[in-house]
Amino acid sequence: MIPLVLGAVADGLMIGLAYGLVAAGLGLIWGVMDIVNFAHGEHMLIAMYVTLLVTAELSVSPLLLLPVNAVLMFVVGYATYVFIIKRTMDGPVLGQVLCTFGLLLAIRYGIIYLVGPSTRTVSDFAFDGSTTAYGISISYPAVLTAVVSIVTIVLLYFLLERTSIGKAIRATAQDKQAAQVLGIKTDRIYAVSWGIGLAATGIAGTMIATYFPIQPSSTPGVWTIASFAAVALGGLGSIFGAVIGGIVIGLVQNVGATFLDPSYQQLYVYIVLIGALLYQREDILNWVTDR
Repeated sequence: MIPLVLGAVADGLMIGLAYGLVAAGLGLIWGVMDIVNFAHGEHMLIAMYVTLLVTAELSVSPLLLLPVNAVLMFVVGYATYVFIIKRTMDGPVLGQVLCTFGLLLAIRYGIIYLVGPSTRTVSDFAFDGSTTAYGISISYPAVLTAVVSIVTIVLLYFLLERTSIGKAIRATAQDKQAAQVLGIKTDRIYAVSWGIGLAATGIAGTMIATYFPIQPSSTPGVWTIASFAAVALGGLGSIFGAVIGGIVIGLVQNVGATFLDPSYQQLYVYIVLIGALLYQREDILNWVTDR
């Protein structure tokens, strides 16, 4: 029984850190611009398929694709704001919701049109395999993904806390008009926030592709819902809050699958999401209003 519990907790922590990184990107965009990116999982899907296809065709290690996908997704995020989202900023919230939902459909079905709807996995990864310690099976790709997630989260934190662009992002999130008076170009900050948020998602997608099945219809939804739940738990704009929320989601999902029914994994996430929305404490955890 003890190895079973420890195994569920270890798996929950590792996938939870990946959820946390994806949620941090979602929470950054949401917290700075007050826009929910419903296409967040689909954006991650782009990085996953780049990893899958380049690895298969060119035998390039997914680890070497980390900076490539980070830059690629930064450009995708920046361009998404400049060419699409910016045009909805002065309109009703419903327009922004429909805009990101349209992006969801365009990316998802665009990928299905290009590569097909079948489920695929990265088959050639140097760190494939697992080991067993104290009766617990530990997947090497999952451990590596957790390590990369921690490093990226720390870098993201220092970027927002210790750099001039991070301070400008926080200032814009707190009060757009005051930031403009201080000379901050808020449109540029919005574009950079989209870029950073999707770059974090690109790094997560690269690593997750090494051990998580990739299916264009179902994979994005799984990660988008988990990210929403993590952000709802941790608070908008709180990097570490999103990470803690992601870990909670991972633990609930894996412990529930181990001791209840694995076919209801997504149901456990929905229950946490509903609970978080009912009892969220955004005013306490949100650094946008705290500072």
